[in-house]
Amino acid sequence: MGFKKIKGVESEEIFETKVTDGTGRVLSKWKVLKEDFPSVVKILNDKFDINLIIKRKGDKKKDRDLDWLK
Repeated sequence: MGFKKIKGVESEEIFETKVTDGTGRVLSKWKVLKEDFPSVVKILNDKFDINLIIKRKGDKKKDRDLDWLK
């Protein structure tokens, strides 16, 4: 999986995420563009067992509860 390169242009929105433990030691650090951030959240969710449900705007399966109707 590849992320887009950060160019440092003023119009870019950059999200920086840092995960630390109780002692302050850095466990993981991510710096990505806004459009790549949902992928980072998904990776962190799997890596650290956060148990988040991630819904992306524009996903085809919006209502998973109603899939049985199809």
